[in-house]
Amino acid sequence: MFGKEFQHKYALTEQGVKNVKAGTLWTVVTNLVVMGGMGILYLMMGRYMDTLTGGAPLPDAATFLALTLVFVVLSLLTHVQQYKATYGLVYGEVKAARISLAERLRTLPLGYFGKRDLADLTETIMGDVNRLEHVWSHCLGYLYGSFVSTAIVGVCLFVYDWRLAIACLWGVPAAFVLLFGSRALAKRDSERTKAAAIRVSDGIQETLENIREIRATNQEERFLRENGIFRRMAQLQAASAAWSIG
Repeated sequence: MFGKEFQHKYALTEQGVKNVKAGTLWTVVTNLVVMGGMGILYLMMGRYMDTLTGGAPLPDAATFLALTLVFVVLSLLTHVQQYKATYGLVYGEVKAARISLAERLRTLPLGYFGKRDLADLTETIMGDVNRLEHVWSHCLGYLYGSFVSTAIVGVCLFVYDWRLAIACLWGVPAAFVLLFGSRALAKRDSERTKAAAIRVSDGIQETLENIREIRATNQEERFLRENGIFRRMAQLQAASAAWSIG
């Protein structure tokens, strides 16, 4: 699961793969602890139903209070470890990726940048890094951990009662269909977002390159009027200044 192909696909270092493994492990443990809490609730309701339908004595409250306390402590500990393994470790990998990228760009000749659209280059590089950062911190550990924990819970439910398993897990295939079936739509929206971001970067780059000429010819108002995004930026700046004064 976490071989060379996985490492290459998500641009991970060896330490990054270890981080994903740790995040996956703690996600599995956390999900199983959460299911343990549901088990306590199910056990308590079963005892109460026995009392209502069969006249059995009421269950001991101390037992369930103790189980609930144990669940709360375990849930706190596992969620803290999961947070550290998914966010705490990942951002060290993000730092290494950004430094490595900066060192790589520093070695490129200036002629390379002269032949490229700087706005497109900047948006592509920074956008890719931001997407990788989001995938490393929010997706990989949680996704693969959910795969493993769902499989474990599913097997346990089928062993206990196949009807209960079907009632609880029927939504899992539907979720996978929606997740993987919407890839085309997500890709199209991502391309639109990237194109819009490039246009914004182009406008900002053009403004920075021509700011002297715009001011020297007193064309600030015309420029802001013809460029809606910059007009909106000016309005936000004015509103922020007014709020600060107020």
